[in-house]
Amino acid sequence: MRKPFQEPSLHHLTSHLKCWRDLEPFLDAGLKLHRYQIDSVLTVVNRLEGRAILADEVGLGKTIEAGLIIAELKAQGRVNQVLILVPAGLVSQWAQELRDKFGWLACDSVHDSGWLWIFSIDKAKKFPLYQHLQYVPWDLVIVDEAHHLKHTGTLNYRLVEGLESRFLVLLTATPMENELNELYTLVNLVKPGLFSNYLRFYRQFILDKRTPKNARALKKLLAKVMVRNRRQEVGLDLPPREVSLLPIVLSPQERQLYDIMAHALKEEYRYRLKGSQTVLPLITLQRELCSSPQALIPTLESSDWLGALQEELITLARSINNTSKIRAVIDLIRARPGHILIFTEYRATQAAIVNALLQAGVTAEVFHGGLSRRDRDRNIARFRENGHVLVSTEAGGQGLNLQFCHQLINFDLPWNPMRIEQRIGRVHRMGQKHPVEIYNLFTMDTIEENILHLLHEKIDLFRHVVGELDVILRHLERRGSLEKRLLDIFFWEDDRGVIEERLDALGREFMAARRRLAWPDGLPSPTGERDAQSNPEESVN
Repeated sequence: MRKPFQEPSLHHLTSHLKCWRDLEPFLDAGLKLHRYQIDSVLTVVNRLEGRAILADEVGLGKTIEAGLIIAELKAQGRVNQVLILVPAGLVSQWAQELRDKFGWLACDSVHDSGWLWIFSIDKAKKFPLYQHLQYVPWDLVIVDEAHHLKHTGTLNYRLVEGLESRFLVLLTATPMENELNELYTLVNLVKPGLFSNYLRFYRQFILDKRTPKNARALKKLLAKVMVRNRRQEVGLDLPPREVSLLPIVLSPQERQLYDIMAHALKEEYRYRLKGSQTVLPLITLQRELCSSPQALIPTLESSDWLGALQEELITLARSINNTSKIRAVIDLIRARPGHILIFTEYRATQAAIVNALLQAGVTAEVFHGGLSRRDRDRNIARFRENGHVLVSTEAGGQGLNLQFCHQLINFDLPWNPMRIEQRIGRVHRMGQKHPVEIYNLFTMDTIEENILHLLHEKIDLFRHVVGELDVILRHLERRGSLEKRLLDIFFWEDDRGVIEERLDALGREFMAARRRLAWPDGLPSPTGERDAQSNPEESVN
């Protein structure tokens, strides 16, 4: 007897899918479908006519939805040539998903004979492949992580814009990352003319680059091109998150390096503000300082503004090998069986962690943007099959499916909460069977402790799945980017109590934005940034 493979609420929906009989052999082999996925596919194929932006939140199975869209259009006899463009690190993952869940073998060379091709967008935008793809009459093009198309002057955008395709589906959890014109760009790719020309769009819908007006009308238009599902609304029962905060005490040498560097950065910040100079390089230095001496050294070597301190700091950084953080990671890993995923922002820190683990007899693989596709696939396979630890940079923070792992260590904390959510989304996603254990390392009496205070206690990021986090952040950043605002708090204030007061105020601002921007109906919500206080007629609530 066939085991139940679907939610009871799916029965009436599946009868509308022509591809359902083709899918039945794969239902017992691991293809599990949810109501919202089938509903989304029916919307994209039938109501939106196969041209849409699929903007589900991270971890809701956009790859499966894309496969269902292909299957349905194929069953309807409407597609024969399908092209899928994905980030370089996800080519093999996509090919495996489509093979295991749908039984399709994807081609990865123009010399192959088939109907389905998968290429990395980096490879596809280079000649001669670029030219070849432009001359093929595609029936369907699917682009994963489509927010990388947001700038019209890039090769990514030109590649997709130049493709001849009857159907086009863009997949992205963040259809608008910074400015409203990014939303216009994606929509115009999928359905040219929906927003008319950009000047009219600007006049009708943009109050400023991050703030929409006429929100109700904009939302109505977006419903003609975008489908967005949120975790909190689809009834997806994911295991809980269990968070541990691990305070680290710096060694005397590490404390000396931190204190000297932090003082120099604070003085340089104030000097640059008076001269209206950029402070962005100081953000990088501060984050590297919190990560590891190895990450800091290359930037120190090019920071001539340090004067006589430069050589002293470089010498001090080079004298520190295994840091207190790395030693804590080794102790943690030895006490935890099973797969463990470690995230760091910097390649140099990654190398230091891996070297220390190998010396301690711990098997470790790496994942970063500089690896070839073959090396990435090999390292992920080794981690899955017999590896204990995978150390990844931010290159692994988007797209990877690692739900066979349920333990994650944040070696260093990005200042942007969305990037932390993306990290957690690699393991806290559909298919995860265990509570996800998150270990956040932070060095005491440093900026890291303050960052964690904001993220964990005030924003409460790690205890809940934060819906629409990207929208909340953009709302918060109308007064300046979050990183710059944090830098101002840390580098302008000397009193610890004042720093905590300003962080508390920022946390309250975040929570107030979350309350104002709550969307009850699950429709596309990049436009939810403007609250209803200014004009009730433009409210979407």
